[in-house]
Amino acid sequence: MEIQEKQPAGLWLICATEVFERFSYYAMRALLILYFVYALKIEKSAASNMYGTFISLVYLSGIIGGYVADKFIGQKLAIIAGAVMIAVGQFMLGFENIGMIYSALGLLIMGNGFFKISISTFVGSLYGKNDPRRDAGFTYFYMAVNLGAFFAPLIGGTLGEKFGYRYGFWTAGVVMLLGLIVFLIGKEKFFKGVGDAPVKIDKEEWKKAGLYLITFGSIAYLMWNFGFWAGAFTIALTLLALWIKDKISKTQSAKSELTIEEKKKVAVIFIMAFFVIFFWTAFEQSGAALTLFAKENTNRMVNLFGFQFEFLTTWFQSVNPFFVVVLAPLFSKMWLTLAKKGKEPSTPTKFVWALWLLAAGYGVLLIASMQMGPGVKINMLYLILAYAVFTTGELCLSPVGLSLVTKLAPVHLVGTLMGVWKLANAAANKLAGFYSSYFGVVSNEAFFSGLIIAPVAVSIILIVIMKPVKRWMGDVR
Repeated sequence: MEIQEKQPAGLWLICATEVFERFSYYAMRALLILYFVYALKIEKSAASNMYGTFISLVYLSGIIGGYVADKFIGQKLAIIAGAVMIAVGQFMLGFENIGMIYSALGLLIMGNGFFKISISTFVGSLYGKNDPRRDAGFTYFYMAVNLGAFFAPLIGGTLGEKFGYRYGFWTAGVVMLLGLIVFLIGKEKFFKGVGDAPVKIDKEEWKKAGLYLITFGSIAYLMWNFGFWAGAFTIALTLLALWIKDKISKTQSAKSELTIEEKKKVAVIFIMAFFVIFFWTAFEQSGAALTLFAKENTNRMVNLFGFQFEFLTTWFQSVNPFFVVVLAPLFSKMWLTLAKKGKEPSTPTKFVWALWLLAAGYGVLLIASMQMGPGVKINMLYLILAYAVFTTGELCLSPVGLSLVTKLAPVHLVGTLMGVWKLANAAANKLAGFYSSYFGVVSNEAFFSGLIIAPVAVSIILIVIMKPVKRWMGDVR
Protein backbone atom coordinates (compact mmCIF):
# COMPACT_ATOMS: atom_id res chain seq x y z
CA MET A 1 0.00 0.00 0.00
CA GLU A 2 1.35 3.42 -0.99
CA ILE A 3 1.79 5.84 1.90
CA GLN A 4 0.71 9.40 1.07
CA GLU A 5 3.18 12.04 2.26
CA LYS A 6 1.50 15.32 1.21
CA GLN A 7 -0.03 17.10 4.20
CA PRO A 8 -3.61 18.53 4.25
CA ALA A 9 -3.76 22.21 3.22
CA GLY A 10 -5.51 23.20 6.46
CA LEU A 11 -2.39 22.23 8.42
CA TRP A 12 -0.53 25.26 7.09
CA LEU A 13 -3.25 27.71 8.24
CA ILE A 14 -3.10 26.21 11.73
CA CYS A 15 0.70 26.33 11.69
CA ALA A 16 0.69 30.00 10.64
CA THR A 17 -1.76 30.93 13.41
CA GLU A 18 0.31 28.99 15.92
CA VAL A 19 3.53 30.80 14.97
CA PHE A 20 1.98 34.14 16.01
CA GLU A 21 0.38 32.80 19.20
CA ARG A 22 3.55 31.05 20.35
CA PHE A 23 5.58 34.19 19.65
CA SER A 24 3.24 36.01 22.01
CA TYR A 25 3.52 33.33 24.69
CA TYR A 26 7.28 32.81 24.56
CA ALA A 27 8.11 36.51 24.47
CA MET A 28 6.19 36.82 27.74
CA ARG A 29 7.72 33.60 29.13
CA ALA A 30 11.29 34.70 28.36
CA LEU A 31 10.81 37.91 30.33
CA LEU A 32 8.56 36.80 33.17
CA ILE A 33 11.05 35.44 35.76
CA LEU A 34 13.38 38.40 35.07
CA TYR A 35 10.40 40.77 35.41
CA PHE A 36 9.46 39.24 38.76
CA VAL A 37 13.01 39.27 40.18
CA TYR A 38 14.62 42.39 38.73
CA ALA A 39 11.66 44.75 38.10
CA LEU A 40 9.15 43.79 40.78
CA LYS A 41 11.98 42.84 43.23
CA ILE A 42 10.41 39.53 44.25
CA GLU A 43 12.79 37.16 46.06
CA LYS A 44 14.11 34.42 43.73
CA SER A 45 12.60 31.45 45.54
CA ALA A 46 9.17 33.11 45.71
CA ALA A 47 9.47 34.26 42.09
CA SER A 48 10.26 30.70 40.93
CA ASN A 49 7.22 29.34 42.76
CA MET A 50 5.07 32.17 41.39
CA TYR A 51 6.33 31.49 37.87
CA GLY A 52 5.74 27.74 38.22
CA THR A 53 2.21 28.29 39.53
CA PHE A 54 1.35 30.62 36.65
CA ILE A 55 2.62 28.23 33.96
CA SER A 56 0.90 25.34 35.76
CA LEU A 57 -2.43 27.17 35.71
CA VAL A 58 -1.94 27.96 32.01
CA TYR A 59 -1.95 24.22 31.32
CA LEU A 60 -4.60 23.43 33.94
CA SER A 61 -6.99 25.87 32.28
CA GLY A 62 -6.97 23.52 29.30
CA ILE A 63 -9.40 21.28 31.19
CA ILE A 64 -12.00 24.06 31.18
CA GLY A 65 -11.03 25.29 27.72
CA GLY A 66 -11.38 21.85 26.14
CA TYR A 67 -14.65 21.16 27.93
CA VAL A 68 -16.26 24.50 27.02
CA ALA A 69 -15.13 24.14 23.39
CA ASP A 70 -16.49 20.56 23.15
CA LYS A 71 -19.83 21.19 24.85
CA PHE A 72 -20.73 24.84 24.28
CA ILE A 73 -18.95 27.10 21.82
CA GLY A 74 -16.92 24.88 19.49
CA GLN A 75 -13.20 25.01 18.77
CA LYS A 76 -13.41 27.94 16.32
CA LEU A 77 -14.97 30.37 18.77
CA ALA A 78 -12.70 29.09 21.55
CA ILE A 79 -9.63 29.99 19.47
CA ILE A 80 -11.00 33.49 18.77
CA ALA A 81 -11.96 34.15 22.40
CA GLY A 82 -8.63 32.80 23.63
CA ALA A 83 -6.65 35.01 21.27
CA VAL A 84 -8.50 38.14 22.41
CA MET A 85 -7.93 37.34 26.11
CA ILE A 86 -4.23 36.66 25.48
CA ALA A 87 -3.74 39.96 23.63
CA VAL A 88 -5.49 42.00 26.34
CA GLY A 89 -3.51 40.18 29.04
CA GLN A 90 -0.20 40.98 27.35
CA PHE A 91 -1.07 44.68 27.08
CA MET A 92 -2.07 44.79 30.76
CA LEU A 93 1.11 43.00 31.86
CA GLY A 94 3.16 45.95 30.65
CA PHE A 95 1.87 48.19 33.46
CA GLU A 96 3.90 47.70 36.64
CA ASN A 97 0.81 47.76 38.84
CA ILE A 98 0.56 44.62 40.96
CA GLY A 99 -3.26 44.51 40.87
CA MET A 100 -3.30 44.87 37.09
CA ILE A 101 -0.55 42.25 36.76
CA TYR A 102 -2.65 39.64 38.60
CA SER A 103 -5.59 40.43 36.30
CA ALA A 104 -3.28 40.16 33.28
CA LEU A 105 -1.97 36.78 34.40
CA GLY A 106 -5.57 35.61 34.89
CA LEU A 107 -6.49 36.60 31.32
CA LEU A 108 -3.37 34.88 29.96
CA ILE A 109 -4.24 31.72 31.88
CA MET A 110 -7.79 31.48 30.55
CA GLY A 111 -6.87 32.65 27.05
CA ASN A 112 -4.29 29.90 26.72
CA GLY A 113 -6.81 27.37 28.05
CA PHE A 114 -9.25 28.18 25.27
CA PHE A 115 -6.69 28.59 22.50
CA LYS A 116 -4.15 25.80 22.95
CA ILE A 117 -6.48 22.84 23.45
CA SER A 118 -8.71 23.83 20.55
CA ILE A 119 -5.94 24.42 18.03
CA SER A 120 -4.30 21.07 18.88
CA THR A 121 -7.68 19.38 18.37
CA PHE A 122 -7.95 21.05 14.94
CA VAL A 123 -4.70 19.39 13.86
CA GLY A 124 -6.02 15.96 14.87
CA SER A 125 -9.22 16.53 12.86
CA LEU A 126 -7.18 16.66 9.63
CA TYR A 127 -6.28 12.95 9.71
CA GLY A 128 -7.95 9.56 9.76
CA LYS A 129 -7.39 7.23 12.72
CA ASN A 130 -4.35 5.39 11.35
CA ASP A 131 -3.17 7.96 8.81
CA PRO A 132 0.66 7.56 8.73
CA ARG A 133 0.97 11.32 8.07
CA ARG A 134 -0.42 12.12 11.53
CA ASP A 135 2.86 12.02 13.49
CA ALA A 136 4.59 13.97 10.71
CA GLY A 137 1.77 16.53 10.73
CA PHE A 138 2.03 17.04 14.47
CA THR A 139 5.79 17.38 14.09
CA TYR A 140 5.28 20.17 11.51
CA PHE A 141 2.80 21.76 13.92
CA TYR A 142 5.40 21.48 16.66
CA MET A 143 7.96 23.07 14.34
CA ALA A 144 5.55 26.02 13.89
CA VAL A 145 5.27 26.32 17.67
CA ASN A 146 9.04 26.58 17.89
CA LEU A 147 9.39 28.94 14.95
CA GLY A 148 7.33 31.45 16.92
CA ALA A 149 9.21 30.55 20.10
CA PHE A 150 12.57 31.15 18.36
CA PHE A 151 11.86 34.71 17.24
CA ALA A 152 10.03 35.71 20.44
CA PRO A 153 13.06 36.07 22.78
CA LEU A 154 15.18 37.63 20.02
CA ILE A 155 12.62 40.38 19.37
CA GLY A 156 10.37 40.59 22.44
CA GLY A 157 13.17 39.62 24.83
CA THR A 158 15.58 42.18 23.38
CA LEU A 159 12.99 44.96 23.58
CA GLY A 160 12.20 43.96 27.16
CA GLU A 161 15.80 43.76 28.38
CA LYS A 162 17.13 46.80 26.51
CA PHE A 163 14.22 49.27 26.59
CA GLY A 164 11.91 48.11 29.39
CA TYR A 165 9.88 44.98 30.05
CA ARG A 166 6.60 46.61 29.03
CA TYR A 167 7.76 46.92 25.42
CA GLY A 168 8.39 43.20 25.26
CA PHE A 169 4.91 42.44 26.61
CA TRP A 170 3.19 44.96 24.33
CA THR A 171 4.94 43.50 21.30
CA ALA A 172 3.61 40.09 22.33
CA GLY A 173 0.07 41.51 22.42
CA VAL A 174 0.31 43.00 18.93
CA VAL A 175 1.65 39.75 17.47
CA MET A 176 -1.24 37.79 19.02
CA LEU A 177 -3.71 40.07 17.25
CA LEU A 178 -1.91 39.39 13.95
CA GLY A 179 -2.33 35.66 14.53
CA LEU A 180 -6.04 36.14 15.17
CA ILE A 181 -6.41 37.98 11.85
CA VAL A 182 -4.69 35.11 9.98
CA PHE A 183 -7.07 32.57 11.55
CA LEU A 184 -10.18 34.65 10.80
CA ILE A 185 -9.19 35.00 7.13
CA GLY A 186 -8.73 31.27 6.50
CA LYS A 187 -10.98 29.41 8.94
CA GLU A 188 -14.03 28.98 6.67
CA LYS A 189 -11.98 28.06 3.60
CA PHE A 190 -10.12 25.20 5.27
CA PHE A 191 -12.39 24.22 8.18
CA LYS A 192 -15.97 24.82 7.05
CA GLY A 193 -18.23 22.74 9.31
CA VAL A 194 -15.32 21.74 11.58
CA GLY A 195 -15.06 22.98 15.16
CA ASP A 196 -18.49 24.64 15.19
CA ALA A 197 -20.64 24.94 18.31
CA PRO A 198 -22.92 21.97 19.14
CA VAL A 199 -26.43 22.25 17.68
CA LYS A 200 -28.02 21.30 21.00
CA ILE A 201 -26.64 21.78 24.51
CA ASP A 202 -27.78 19.51 27.33
CA LYS A 203 -29.02 21.49 30.35
CA GLU A 204 -26.89 19.29 32.62
CA GLU A 205 -23.78 20.59 30.88
CA TRP A 206 -24.44 24.07 32.27
CA LYS A 207 -24.34 22.68 35.81
CA LYS A 208 -21.10 20.83 35.09
CA ALA A 209 -19.59 23.97 33.56
CA GLY A 210 -20.41 25.92 36.72
CA LEU A 211 -18.78 23.24 38.86
CA TYR A 212 -15.69 23.33 36.65
CA LEU A 213 -15.38 27.11 37.02
CA ILE A 214 -15.80 26.99 40.80
CA THR A 215 -13.30 24.13 41.06
CA PHE A 216 -10.75 25.87 38.86
CA GLY A 217 -11.07 29.12 40.81
CA SER A 218 -10.56 27.26 44.09
CA ILE A 219 -7.55 25.39 42.72
CA ALA A 220 -6.00 28.60 41.39
CA TYR A 221 -6.45 30.30 44.76
CA LEU A 222 -4.94 27.41 46.72
CA MET A 223 -2.01 26.95 44.36
CA TRP A 224 -1.20 30.65 44.28
CA ASN A 225 -1.44 31.24 48.02
CA PHE A 226 -0.41 27.99 49.70
CA GLY A 227 2.53 26.70 47.67
CA PHE A 228 3.64 23.32 46.39
CA TRP A 229 1.72 20.82 48.52
CA ALA A 230 -1.58 22.62 48.01
CA GLY A 231 -0.84 22.58 44.29
CA ALA A 232 -0.02 18.87 44.24
CA PHE A 233 -3.09 18.07 46.35
CA THR A 234 -5.48 20.11 44.21
CA ILE A 235 -4.13 18.67 40.95
CA ALA A 236 -4.70 15.18 42.40
CA LEU A 237 -8.24 16.22 43.34
CA THR A 238 -8.79 17.44 39.78
CA LEU A 239 -7.81 14.04 38.40
CA LEU A 240 -10.23 12.40 40.84
CA ALA A 241 -12.98 14.86 39.86
CA LEU A 242 -12.47 14.02 36.19
CA TRP A 243 -12.82 10.31 36.94
CA ILE A 244 -15.99 10.86 38.99
CA LYS A 245 -17.40 13.15 36.30
CA ASP A 246 -16.93 10.44 33.68
CA LYS A 247 -18.69 7.94 35.95
CA ILE A 248 -21.73 10.06 36.78
CA SER A 249 -22.18 11.65 33.34
CA LYS A 250 -22.81 8.42 31.42
CA THR A 251 -26.18 8.27 29.71
CA GLN A 252 -28.10 5.40 28.18
CA SER A 253 -26.83 6.46 24.78
CA ALA A 254 -24.52 3.92 23.20
CA LYS A 255 -22.37 6.78 21.94
CA SER A 256 -21.56 7.84 25.50
CA GLU A 257 -20.68 4.33 26.70
CA LEU A 258 -17.05 3.37 26.33
CA THR A 259 -16.15 -0.14 25.21
CA ILE A 260 -13.55 -2.19 27.08
CA GLU A 261 -11.01 -1.44 24.35
CA GLU A 262 -11.74 2.30 24.55
CA LYS A 263 -11.35 2.25 28.33
CA LYS A 264 -7.95 0.59 27.96
CA LYS A 265 -6.86 3.25 25.48
CA VAL A 266 -8.04 6.04 27.78
CA ALA A 267 -6.09 4.37 30.60
CA VAL A 268 -2.95 4.45 28.44
CA ILE A 269 -3.36 8.22 28.06
CA PHE A 270 -3.33 8.58 31.86
CA ILE A 271 -0.35 6.20 32.22
CA MET A 272 1.74 8.04 29.64
CA ALA A 273 0.72 11.37 31.19
CA PHE A 274 2.39 10.21 34.42
CA PHE A 275 5.75 9.89 32.64
CA VAL A 276 5.22 13.20 30.85
CA ILE A 277 5.12 14.89 34.27
CA PHE A 278 8.70 13.85 35.03
CA PHE A 279 9.97 14.87 31.60
CA TRP A 280 8.47 18.36 31.71
CA THR A 281 9.41 18.95 35.36
CA ALA A 282 13.06 18.66 34.36
CA PHE A 283 12.68 20.31 30.95
CA GLU A 284 10.82 23.37 32.27
CA GLN A 285 13.71 24.41 34.50
CA SER A 286 14.61 26.51 31.45
CA GLY A 287 11.98 29.11 32.27
CA ALA A 288 13.19 29.86 35.80
CA ALA A 289 16.31 28.14 37.18
CA LEU A 290 18.20 27.93 33.89
CA THR A 291 17.31 31.54 33.05
CA LEU A 292 18.78 32.67 36.38
CA PHE A 293 21.74 30.30 35.82
CA ALA A 294 22.33 31.93 32.42
CA LYS A 295 22.21 35.44 33.89
CA GLU A 296 24.35 34.83 36.98
CA ASN A 297 26.62 31.83 36.29
CA THR A 298 27.33 31.98 32.56
CA ASN A 299 29.91 34.02 30.66
CA ARG A 300 27.72 35.67 28.02
CA MET A 301 30.32 37.86 26.32
CA VAL A 302 30.87 36.92 22.67
CA ASN A 303 33.87 37.83 20.53
CA LEU A 304 33.03 37.48 16.85
CA PHE A 305 35.63 38.60 14.28
CA GLY A 306 36.94 41.19 16.73
CA PHE A 307 33.46 42.48 17.56
CA GLN A 308 32.43 41.97 21.18
CA PHE A 309 28.83 41.91 22.37
CA GLU A 310 26.72 40.52 25.19
CA PHE A 311 24.54 37.49 24.52
CA LEU A 312 21.35 38.56 26.33
CA THR A 313 19.84 36.25 28.94
CA THR A 314 16.52 35.98 27.09
CA TRP A 315 18.28 34.85 23.91
CA PHE A 316 18.99 31.47 25.51
CA GLN A 317 15.24 30.89 25.29
CA SER A 318 15.67 30.89 21.49
CA VAL A 319 18.25 28.09 21.52
CA ASN A 320 15.79 25.25 22.11
CA PRO A 321 13.26 26.36 19.46
CA PHE A 322 16.12 26.95 17.00
CA PHE A 323 17.15 23.31 17.30
CA VAL A 324 13.52 22.20 17.06
CA VAL A 325 13.06 24.12 13.80
CA VAL A 326 16.28 22.60 12.42
CA LEU A 327 15.72 19.04 13.66
CA ALA A 328 11.92 18.66 13.45
CA PRO A 329 11.85 18.01 9.67
CA LEU A 330 14.60 15.43 10.10
CA PHE A 331 12.68 13.65 12.87
CA SER A 332 9.47 13.86 10.81
CA LYS A 333 11.22 12.29 7.82
CA MET A 334 12.84 9.68 10.05
CA TRP A 335 9.50 8.52 11.54
CA LEU A 336 7.94 8.28 8.05
CA THR A 337 10.92 6.36 6.66
CA LEU A 338 10.89 3.92 9.57
CA ALA A 339 7.09 3.54 9.21
CA LYS A 340 7.48 2.55 5.56
CA LYS A 341 9.97 -0.14 6.59
CA GLY A 342 7.78 -1.29 9.48
CA LYS A 343 10.50 -0.34 11.97
CA GLU A 344 9.11 2.80 13.60
CA PRO A 345 9.50 2.55 17.40
CA SER A 346 6.33 2.60 19.47
CA THR A 347 5.33 5.76 21.32
CA PRO A 348 6.33 4.30 24.74
CA THR A 349 9.79 3.51 23.33
CA LYS A 350 10.12 7.08 22.08
CA PHE A 351 9.23 8.28 25.59
CA VAL A 352 12.08 6.20 27.06
CA TRP A 353 14.52 7.76 24.61
CA ALA A 354 13.23 11.21 25.55
CA LEU A 355 13.87 10.67 29.25
CA TRP A 356 17.40 9.38 28.63
CA LEU A 357 18.28 12.31 26.38
CA LEU A 358 16.94 14.80 28.93
CA ALA A 359 19.15 13.25 31.62
CA ALA A 360 22.14 13.45 29.25
CA GLY A 361 21.54 17.18 28.77
CA TYR A 362 21.68 17.79 32.50
CA GLY A 363 24.82 15.65 32.56
CA VAL A 364 26.43 18.33 30.38
CA LEU A 365 25.47 21.03 32.90
CA LEU A 366 26.68 18.88 35.81
CA ILE A 367 30.11 18.56 34.17
CA ALA A 368 30.19 22.32 33.52
CA SER A 369 29.24 23.10 37.13
CA MET A 370 32.08 20.95 38.43
CA GLN A 371 34.51 23.28 36.65
CA MET A 372 33.17 26.39 38.35
CA GLY A 373 34.91 28.10 41.23
CA PRO A 374 34.70 31.42 43.10
CA GLY A 375 34.17 34.13 40.51
CA VAL A 376 34.41 31.61 37.65
CA LYS A 377 31.51 31.36 35.21
CA ILE A 378 30.87 28.56 32.70
CA ASN A 379 31.33 28.92 28.97
CA MET A 380 27.94 29.59 27.37
CA LEU A 381 28.57 26.75 24.88
CA TYR A 382 27.85 24.25 27.68
CA LEU A 383 24.37 25.70 28.10
CA ILE A 384 23.78 25.74 24.34
CA LEU A 385 24.91 22.09 24.06
CA ALA A 386 22.59 21.10 26.92
CA TYR A 387 19.63 22.77 25.18
CA ALA A 388 20.52 20.92 21.95
CA VAL A 389 20.40 17.56 23.76
CA PHE A 390 17.16 18.53 25.54
CA THR A 391 15.65 19.24 22.12
CA THR A 392 16.33 15.77 20.75
CA GLY A 393 14.51 14.35 23.76
CA GLU A 394 11.66 16.80 23.32
CA LEU A 395 11.16 15.73 19.69
CA CYS A 396 10.87 12.11 20.81
CA LEU A 397 8.06 12.98 23.23
CA SER A 398 6.06 16.16 22.75
CA PRO A 399 4.72 16.02 19.16
CA VAL A 400 4.19 12.25 19.24
CA GLY A 401 2.50 12.59 22.63
CA LEU A 402 -0.10 15.00 21.23
CA SER A 403 -0.57 12.65 18.30
CA LEU A 404 -1.03 9.70 20.67
CA VAL A 405 -3.92 11.39 22.48
CA THR A 406 -5.81 12.08 19.25
CA LYS A 407 -5.28 8.45 18.16
CA LEU A 408 -6.33 6.83 21.44
CA ALA A 409 -9.14 9.14 22.58
CA PRO A 410 -12.79 8.37 21.65
CA VAL A 411 -14.01 11.02 19.20
CA HIS A 412 -16.46 12.65 21.63
CA LEU A 413 -13.78 12.92 24.34
CA VAL A 414 -10.84 14.26 22.32
CA GLY A 415 -11.06 17.80 23.73
CA THR A 416 -11.46 16.63 27.32
CA LEU A 417 -8.58 14.13 27.08
CA MET A 418 -6.39 16.77 25.44
CA GLY A 419 -7.13 18.74 28.60
CA VAL A 420 -6.07 15.78 30.72
CA TRP A 421 -2.82 15.62 28.76
CA LYS A 422 -2.26 19.30 29.46
CA LEU A 423 -3.02 18.57 33.12
CA ALA A 424 0.18 16.52 33.18
CA ASN A 425 1.99 19.64 31.96
CA ALA A 426 0.27 21.62 34.71
CA ALA A 427 1.53 19.23 37.37
CA ALA A 428 5.00 19.28 35.82
CA ASN A 429 5.21 23.07 35.79
CA LYS A 430 4.11 23.32 39.40
CA LEU A 431 6.77 20.77 40.31
CA ALA A 432 9.28 22.62 38.11
CA GLY A 433 8.64 25.89 39.95
CA PHE A 434 8.99 24.13 43.29
CA TYR A 435 12.25 22.48 42.24
CA SER A 436 13.55 25.74 40.75
CA SER A 437 13.05 27.44 44.11
CA TYR A 438 16.05 25.42 45.35
CA PHE A 439 18.34 26.94 42.73
CA GLY A 440 20.98 28.91 44.62
CA VAL A 441 19.94 27.22 47.88
CA VAL A 442 21.71 23.91 47.13
CA SER A 443 24.90 23.56 45.09
CA ASN A 444 24.63 23.53 41.31
CA GLU A 445 26.03 19.99 41.30
CA ALA A 446 23.28 18.75 43.62
CA PHE A 447 20.62 20.66 41.68
CA PHE A 448 21.58 19.15 38.32
CA SER A 449 22.15 15.66 39.76
CA GLY A 450 18.51 15.48 40.81
CA LEU A 451 17.50 16.31 37.24
CA ILE A 452 19.56 13.35 35.99
CA ILE A 453 18.42 10.76 38.52
CA ALA A 454 14.64 11.33 38.26
CA PRO A 455 14.26 10.87 34.45
CA VAL A 456 16.46 7.76 34.44
CA ALA A 457 14.52 6.23 37.34
CA VAL A 458 11.09 6.69 35.76
CA SER A 459 12.35 5.47 32.38
CA ILE A 460 13.16 2.15 34.04
CA ILE A 461 9.58 1.93 35.32
CA LEU A 462 8.26 2.58 31.80
CA ILE A 463 10.48 -0.17 30.37
CA VAL A 464 9.10 -2.62 32.95
CA ILE A 465 5.44 -1.93 32.09
CA MET A 466 5.91 -1.40 28.35
CA LYS A 467 4.47 -4.74 27.15
CA PRO A 468 1.05 -4.40 28.85
CA VAL A 469 0.86 -0.73 27.80
CA LYS A 470 1.40 -1.72 24.16
CA ARG A 471 -1.32 -4.38 24.44
CA TRP A 472 -3.82 -1.83 25.78
CA MET A 473 -2.98 0.50 22.87
CA GLY A 474 -4.39 -2.13 20.49
CA ASP A 475 -3.76 -1.22 16.86
CA VAL A 476 -2.31 2.19 17.74
CA ARG A 477 1.47 2.59 17.56
